[in-house]
Amino acid sequence: MRRLPADHTIRFAIVGSGYISQTHVDSLRRVPGTVISRSWSRSAERARAFAEHNSIPRFSTSWEEIVADPEVDAVCVNTPNYLHGAVILAAARAGKHVICEKPLTLDLAEARRCIDACREAGVILGYAEELCFVPKFGRAKQLLDQGAFGDVYMVRQAEKHAGPYSPWFFTREEAGGGIVMDMGCHAIECCRWLLGKPRVEAVTAHMATYLHGAVTELEDHMLAILELQGGKIAVVESSWALKGGMSSIVEINGTAGVLKTDVTLGSGMQVFSEVGYDSPPEERRGWTFPMYEELWQNGYPQEMQHFADCMRSGAAPSESGEDGLAVLEIMLAAYASAGEGRRVTLPYSPPSNTEFPVDLWLKGRRR
Repeated sequence: MRRLPADHTIRFAIVGSGYISQTHVDSLRRVPGTVISRSWSRSAERARAFAEHNSIPRFSTSWEEIVADPEVDAVCVNTPNYLHGAVILAAARAGKHVICEKPLTLDLAEARRCIDACREAGVILGYAEELCFVPKFGRAKQLLDQGAFGDVYMVRQAEKHAGPYSPWFFTREEAGGGIVMDMGCHAIECCRWLLGKPRVEAVTAHMATYLHGAVTELEDHMLAILELQGGKIAVVESSWALKGGMSSIVEINGTAGVLKTDVTLGSGMQVFSEVGYDSPPEERRGWTFPMYEELWQNGYPQEMQHFADCMRSGAAPSESGEDGLAVLEIMLAAYASAGEGRRVTLPYSPPSNTEFPVDLWLKGRRR
């Protein structure tokens, strides 16, 4: 693995200009020895505004240009989902380390090509799964690993809110699927990680569109049961159909104990405001549960610190391209299960004529 010198300032390119790109910028600014030297957006106006807002010296509407820039050491891939694979492959060819937002790609073969390309180039391919860096969830895993709950037989992760922040999430062609591709991947990987990443043997899933049918045919609610090696069970629930805020919880059930923890409603703060606060204030009216150190509580700076450490040490990241591949296979199996109304065993490969992951569900829904 290609290592960056310990005293080298890691120069990042942010390929994207949406919510998660701003989150990565804010997080990297908490990581010593890193700078953001380049950024990209599809829109020239948005590219300029994002760069100026964050004091990024150069921006472009060509991601190929910034990925190939010699003044870049590492690339954060925050584009719409359909571009992930192309950007990763280009970054690997240019010898850049890569941190890719979920999902890794929309296709198993492309995911494998990305992993192979980064391995051959000697660069890390980090899978940006922040739930595995959430301090509360990390403490939960520490207790699990200590045996505090005896023989753990089931874990559950649920992450829900009222819908995505950008219209492209509702499009089959750009996102590849709905809530499964956006947040289901988080729940799946969090459960795998809690249990030590045993092999998933089978998936049974339900999906539907409950809240957003007027704007998308994609699923906005998903519930899945994962059967893992060793007889463990993971229950994952993800939703764009939750009114009243956001929920992100973990539950652990064992023969000697149980754990329940909540990231979004467990900060200890309870606020009532008729006029609202922060921006936009209308989203912070009534009873709310604001976080302190929200970035830290959601694990983003810790995630970026870990990836930076891997670039310098040459160590494999704890959340890697291989993990992204495993999650993608499970998501595809979940779509097939919901579409066909049956339990799907792994390993799983979709039919060769499957254009996008969500098609495995849509075909069954249209029958």
